[in-house]
Amino acid sequence: MARSKKIDKDMGFRLKKARLDQKLTYDELSEMSGVSSRYIKEIENHGNIPSLEKLGQLIRALHISADPFFYPAAPTDNLDYQRLLVYLSQCTEEQITTILAIVEAYLRTYNKPTN
Repeated sequence: MARSKKIDKDMGFRLKKARLDQKLTYDELSEMSGVSSRYIKEIENHGNIPSLEKLGQLIRALHISADPFFYPAAPTDNLDYQRLLVYLSQCTEEQITTILAIVEAYLRTYNKPTN
């Protein structure tokens, strides 16, 4: 009996958007992730579902969160937000404290009410 391919167009769209947002070619992402450019094209353009290992390689290479792939109903689809979460997860406590202070100062400066 022939095995049918599993297809997920949303997964391919998310990966393609992340790749294009970072201005990466198929070959560049292939080199960064260790996943063949042909396989990346099949995922992005045909909705082929990659193995968990290949998906992990692509997610790590793109510095994006895996949450939207496993929790598609999550409230945010913003890839910049997802990338920020990945970067924050790599920070030390001291770095997070510093980043938090910068963000708070930025928001205080730019969220002043206008008269």
